[in-house]
Amino acid sequence: VARAESECHRLRVFARSPRSRGAADIETRYQPHRKIFGEFSSSPFGDFQGVFNQPQEYIMELTFNQAAKGVNKEFTVNITDTCERCAGRGNEPGTKLQHCHYCGGSGMETVNTGPFVMRSTCRRCGGRGSIITSPCVVCRGTGQAKQQKKVMIPVPAGVEDGQTVRMPVGKREIFITFRVQKSPVFRRDGADIHSDLFISIAQALLGGTARAQGLYETINVTIPAGTQADQKIRMSGKGIPRVNSYGYGDHYIHVKIRVPKRLTSRQQSLILSYAEDETDVEGTVNGVTNTSTGKRSTGH
Repeated sequence: VARAESECHRLRVFARSPRSRGAADIETRYQPHRKIFGEFSSSPFGDFQGVFNQPQEYIMELTFNQAAKGVNKEFTVNITDTCERCAGRGNEPGTKLQHCHYCGGSGMETVNTGPFVMRSTCRRCGGRGSIITSPCVVCRGTGQAKQQKKVMIPVPAGVEDGQTVRMPVGKREIFITFRVQKSPVFRRDGADIHSDLFISIAQALLGGTARAQGLYETINVTIPAGTQADQKIRMSGKGIPRVNSYGYGDHYIHVKIRVPKRLTSRQQSLILSYAEDETDVEGTVNGVTNTSTGKRSTGH
């Protein structure tokens, strides 16, 4: 005993001396591991089951409209949860547990190692304090069983491709990562959406109205006279809800001018007459002898 006290005193002196700084540095360097393996656990070895029993991950496919507007979608998951047959007790229903005589029902056993006395989890009952003599036929005494459950996932409006949400299922948690399909109509930029609108040459020159597909409804778009190709028309508040703030994004409509590949005789005559009056032609126009700038066509 005297030798043990002397050894303890020597260790205390070493811990206070400057030479022991390396030991303190090592402890600080491995602090994250302590947080993982037992800082919040009553066990000296940490809660290893909590570390390795991570939530399961699932992939959910969404259409563009489902992600933009939000949807409640039914989803099937396979999880390990409390056994429904034995309610997590581990024994077959109708049977009784046997009192553990090894630890006296405390779940802890005392181990003598020389001058020290240590208490640890009972090796006989695993800390339960009782022994299962008739294990549950479903979970085989573990109290946990694999189950298939259908859950309703409330997908929030405005989620983006690759975003992940955490959701409780029974006593477990699962991670759901969204995979959003591309839209044949819309392109997304955060809360804003973009789409194309094709109009005729006459609409671009004279102006008018056109109908465009919106996210929530069909939109009547006013086309100003002299609209240029790729000109953007902004529809305020017609985009996607902002997930982390209030309000909606905007819908930007990109104007595309559809040029006909064939003309009727009347249309060609009218276009030729128009071309003869043009003043900003760079080059020539087929079929026009003289333009207002005096340039001639090299065509027929």
